[in-house]
Amino acid sequence: MIKLYPDRTVPALLRVLADLVTTAWAVAWGVLGWLIYKTVMGLEVIADGLTNTGMTFNSWITSFRNAIPGGIPGVTQFLMNVADTLRKYSGDPLVSGGHQVHDAIIKLAIVLALLVALPPILLVLLPYGAWRWRDMRETGAALAFVRIASITGRAEQARAVLAYRAVSTLSFRALMSASADPVGDIAERRYDRLADAMLKRAGLDPGRLAPPQLPELPAPRRR
Repeated sequence: MIKLYPDRTVPALLRVLADLVTTAWAVAWGVLGWLIYKTVMGLEVIADGLTNTGMTFNSWITSFRNAIPGGIPGVTQFLMNVADTLRKYSGDPLVSGGHQVHDAIIKLAIVLALLVALPPILLVLLPYGAWRWRDMRETGAALAFVRIASITGRAEQARAVLAYRAVSTLSFRALMSASADPVGDIAERRYDRLADAMLKRAGLDPGRLAPPQLPELPAPRRR
């Protein structure tokens, strides 16, 4: 079972605030990476200029080739060879170079954007996400413990388990804040304060666990 946020207001608000700050951090760096990507992609005009220049040369060479008169021995073939040579060493290299520069710009834009955005995002998101996942699972497990104890009518036994767990896991400062005499509470089976402290630490409202059964009231006297 997973519980996103604790029952208590202050811990829940702190986690909501931390979630918002972490999300804003990731979005901010993602936007910065996107801006860098778009800025580098602005260099595409250089590649487009090379490609367009090569295509313009090729169109001129094609027009020249189409204008060559045919049937002139030696001259026609010579001019055709000149046109092919011009296309091979002027137009085609520019078009090919423009495509290569275009591909290089795209790769550079992607790499720079990822190098700028990913490290700070992962640096915060991975440890925080791991902690939040453990926190949600721990709170959910505590809620499942409380629910099954309440459903089966073993709330008092659950309090005993929680009290012993509080004594064994809480810091001395937290333990003494929960009870002025934790050893006496355990010895006298006064589990409420220690159990409540353990539930609060797990992020749950102590009221989720069914209250101790009240003593039965004496039957009214008959007159």
